[in-house]
Amino acid sequence: MDRDRWPALLGECGFTGTVQTGTDDRSVLLAAADRLPAGEPAPPAPAPPAPAPPTRAPGAAWVVVTETPGEVPTAQALSGLLGGTGTVIVTATCEPSACAAALPADTAGVVLLLGGGEHRPPDSPAGTADDVVSLTTRRAAVLKSLAAACADRPENTRPALWLVTRPSGLFPAPERPAHPADAAVWGAARTLANERPDLPVRRISLDPSGDPAADALRLAHELLAPTDEDEIVLTRGGRFVPRETQRPADQPATDPTRSSFALDVRSPGLSRQLVWRETEPLRPGPGEVLVEMRAVALNYRDPMRANGLLPPEAVEGTPLSRGLGTDGAGVIAAVGPGVTGFTVGDRVCGLMAGALASHALMPAFTVCPILDGMTFAEAATFPVVFFTVHHTLVDEARPLPGETVLVHGGAGAVGLAVIQCARALGLRVIATAGTETKRDLLRTLGVAHVLDSRTLDFAPRILELTQGEGVDIVVNSLSGEAIARSLDLLRPNGRFIELGKRDIFFNNPLLLRPFHRSITFLGFNLDSIVYDPVRGPRLLHDTTARVASGQYRPLPHAVHPAARVDEAFRLLQHSRHTGKVVVSFDPLDEPVPVEPLPAALSPDPEGTYLVTGGLGGFGAATAEWLADRGARHLALVSRRGSEAPEAAAVLERLAGRGVRATPYAADVTDEAAMREVIAAVDATAHPLRGVVHCAMHLDDAPLADLTDERFAAVLAPKAAGADVLDRLTAGHDLDLFLLYSSVTAATGNLAQAPYVAGNAYLEALVRARRHAGRTATAIAWGPIAATGYVARNNLTATMTGIGFEPLAPTEAFTAAEPLIAADTAVAGIGRYRWGRARRLLPLLAGPRYAGLVPKDAGGLDDTREELLRSLTAMTPEDAVRAITDILARHLATVLHTEPSELDPDRHLEEFGLDSLMGAEFILHAREYFDIHIPPSELMGSGRTLTHFARLIHDRLGIHPDHRPQPPNASPAP
Repeated sequence: MDRDRWPALLGECGFTGTVQTGTDDRSVLLAAADRLPAGEPAPPAPAPPAPAPPTRAPGAAWVVVTETPGEVPTAQALSGLLGGTGTVIVTATCEPSACAAALPADTAGVVLLLGGGEHRPPDSPAGTADDVVSLTTRRAAVLKSLAAACADRPENTRPALWLVTRPSGLFPAPERPAHPADAAVWGAARTLANERPDLPVRRISLDPSGDPAADALRLAHELLAPTDEDEIVLTRGGRFVPRETQRPADQPATDPTRSSFALDVRSPGLSRQLVWRETEPLRPGPGEVLVEMRAVALNYRDPMRANGLLPPEAVEGTPLSRGLGTDGAGVIAAVGPGVTGFTVGDRVCGLMAGALASHALMPAFTVCPILDGMTFAEAATFPVVFFTVHHTLVDEARPLPGETVLVHGGAGAVGLAVIQCARALGLRVIATAGTETKRDLLRTLGVAHVLDSRTLDFAPRILELTQGEGVDIVVNSLSGEAIARSLDLLRPNGRFIELGKRDIFFNNPLLLRPFHRSITFLGFNLDSIVYDPVRGPRLLHDTTARVASGQYRPLPHAVHPAARVDEAFRLLQHSRHTGKVVVSFDPLDEPVPVEPLPAALSPDPEGTYLVTGGLGGFGAATAEWLADRGARHLALVSRRGSEAPEAAAVLERLAGRGVRATPYAADVTDEAAMREVIAAVDATAHPLRGVVHCAMHLDDAPLADLTDERFAAVLAPKAAGADVLDRLTAGHDLDLFLLYSSVTAATGNLAQAPYVAGNAYLEALVRARRHAGRTATAIAWGPIAATGYVARNNLTATMTGIGFEPLAPTEAFTAAEPLIAADTAVAGIGRYRWGRARRLLPLLAGPRYAGLVPKDAGGLDDTREELLRSLTAMTPEDAVRAITDILARHLATVLHTEPSELDPDRHLEEFGLDSLMGAEFILHAREYFDIHIPPSELMGSGRTLTHFARLIHDRLGIHPDHRPQPPNASPAP
């Protein structure tokens, strides 16, 4: 979190007197809170005080519109809180003139309170087929009239329009799906907000508490102190605001309830993503124990492996090569045959393959008990680091008291462990570190001489400190020229401990002249030692004995919950930490998002699947998709049945797949007709097993221009049709109840208020069904190419131009199948350019879409074509400078500094850019310029931002006649 946000957060948590100090990359905060010491009984907590009434708006009137007498008590309580020059309570009307007359001249806001407009059984989410259509049509007419009355006011005096519904299920929990019909008018209000951007239209979902005064107080806080939020959900448990999120279609939705999972890397390399994936449960074999993980300490090998920076030989064929994570601590969950000395429930730590998981296996002879009083996170900081240091420094280097050891990266985990070990052995320590903050830490820990590891100046400085004699031991993690400089610092009989792997894996040469001084070079592979039948147990015994005696103590560490494992990896690869970075699996942490094992849609070949709108367009494509997935009996419904224009071709294609498809002529909103269709299906030997509702109708016009009849005609196929299917299938054992919604339900498309309303209702109905224990899924489709409405009307180019690129049906169904198989409630599928769509739909500028719409969406669309046009218009020299500036911004993001601090002609390695940070920088450049840049282009010596900019300029090909010659090239004859 940004350093500037911490004081405010501490204040919200009850801390006072916060003092903050530190540097740009480290902060120290001191704060106090009134709380009892741990272990003392707390006095009974007083009842929380009632929230203070909000400040009334001076000199302004409010109009509260009630739908039924049931909302009047809340309206009356609200009127006393809103104040101003007076609050008017009126009954909802569809007459524009009556609405206009009800608004005083100084109206600050209009509140439409919706209530008991439905007449349906209390145990059913829907009543008759006409209920939701007539109710929503009437509500939309009221909304339209109120909007017109507000819009008639002068521009700077137009009152805000607030729609207050009951909890509908349009949003997931914690909103309750109690009144799905309210979602429909919410959808219409979204369209209204886009059609009238000059008129503030806000929406509140209020879950009534039964106390009108309390409900009014909650509403008044929102009305009198509005924020940027235009959609607010007030539940019985608190206030929530919605946020739209998206993910690539090939990434399944996560499920925090999975009990067995492991960390995996999607697309290892520069664009890698860390994901928790469900796994089959592990079982211990002979001589093994199964550990339920509680904490795992990361090592540099983990992010390097995830980023594809380790060669195969670094991880293949070793005992620890399986999965990510090596340092683990947890509780024994099971023991294998032949294991003695350990039982289920023991707290243990040690080296284990694939430790970044819910469970991990380890050989019993490598298990270390955790000392009483030591936390799991503390225990996880020991295994790799202290096994490494003890073996290399104690067993191999065999130092004598009084010798001098140089440790590079002294503030890292290995460096801090070396300092502990060196003190126990009576050695003098000289350390290097990469930042002033880390160097200050080492001085605080008592290291007398601390130098900078990011330059080679440490070498002459060490000679000064040792009167030209150098050091006895070097513990190295640096690469390149720093190795040679460090070797030169060794005295005769010195020992060089190489813990860095980069030069080893790249098989870089090493100059041999320094070895004339009888120098020993020690390479190290932890696997080879720990799993050695003789050396391993001895190392384990010696190290744990020093832990028990207190000579080796837990390292400083930063803990990240497993749900935020990517933050932990980034912290490590940017070297912004001290000591170890630990991933926690504490049961009290936030749930871990786990991708479930892949599931496939498997229709029952003996059942029948009913598809409304299934004899043409996308509905027909849906029928063929079901056939491809295994359905063998289909009931296809449309108004014209077998006489529909595409019916004959559809039936012929299905017959060719071996599918028995029966056409039915019926209006899905006609309950009697649909009852006959379902009865006919049930009369066969293949009972109804699933429903897909694809029927739709469009009649585009602004809400202000739509008559009630036109509005209802568009709404009915979606909403009334879904109601009919919901009721008529109540007694059926369905494995599929799929409703086709649209992205418009979320975006509020212009001129499609009833269509948006219908789709919003479908999504709420799905959540209501699922709340009642019935199967249901809604897919909110983006535009579909090749078939259906967009294809028939040649709208593909138009939709793409406004940011909604149509999908081919095969793409769409490929993305939908895992969602349906995983029993997803509501999900959207599409390909969008939200920046472009934002220009057409003002609603997308709101906080709900903040995570999707680029912050600069109001400016130029940052497509590659426009970038190229901009650069092409410049001279080659100016284009290179522009690219250099862009690269500087990206590099500054990686290094957490300011672009102005980066000299474009300075070598990149001088900025402290290691291989992990370099990989991230290349990824930024690749994504921004949309070109392939191999890591070798950056990792070579002598590279600068200007050099890199010229390389990119050349690859873009925008000035083909401009090819700058190398600096030493001779002029052409």
